[in-house]
Amino acid sequence: MAGQRDTAQYIYDTLKDEILSLELKPSEEISEAELCRRFDASRTPVRTAIQRLSDIDLVEIAPYQYTRVSLIDYSKARQMIFMRIVLEERILSDFIDRADDFLIEDLEHIIRKQDILLKGSFVAEDFYKLDAAFHSTFFNTMEADEIWKMLQGSVHYTRLRMLDIVEFRDFLTIVEEHKEILSKIRSKEKDGMAKLLEAHLNGGLVRIRERSGGKYRNYFRNYREGEI
Repeated sequence: MAGQRDTAQYIYDTLKDEILSLELKPSEEISEAELCRRFDASRTPVRTAIQRLSDIDLVEIAPYQYTRVSLIDYSKARQMIFMRIVLEERILSDFIDRADDFLIEDLEHIIRKQDILLKGSFVAEDFYKLDAAFHSTFFNTMEADEIWKMLQGSVHYTRLRMLDIVEFRDFLTIVEEHKEILSKIRSKEKDGMAKLLEAHLNGGLVRIRERSGGKYRNYFRNYREGEI
């Protein structure tokens, strides 16, 4: 029994990572038989893993018809971005008051690592992790790490961010915006920070809307005409 639970957990973790990173695309069909072969597992842990993924809205199950990766819920992702803008603006304002040379050095170090990353070959997930590290510094410093976890827990928002990073690869713009945010933190300048942060966090939505030409429309559900 413990072995099956461990196997189910491993299958769940692996598939969740692949869905969130878009290695498994929205609406891509999932075969139980194929997963059994891939993981050398019986149907019981495979079905347990798939059901758990369905419970967090990463998989859609239609009995006797299909099992497939869920579409990205555009409305939920957009609302999460709005929530993050409101929360992060307030947290960043307080962070500016507290930011000392050590905290500024932490942020500078992350940006230097991003600059180094852009000079070589890397996978998009490496950049995503550094991007998250930059912003999580504000939340962790202000003892709001549970809020950060909540924001990061949105599977639809996470996949939208990954789509932006993987497909549009506008890494330089993102890093330059990080540098602008850091510049304001360093100079204790709050004026204009809200506008800068809003543009930065909305960047993915803007790029998907303006650059995709509707190419990724079939990745989404719950969007209005013209949003994608």
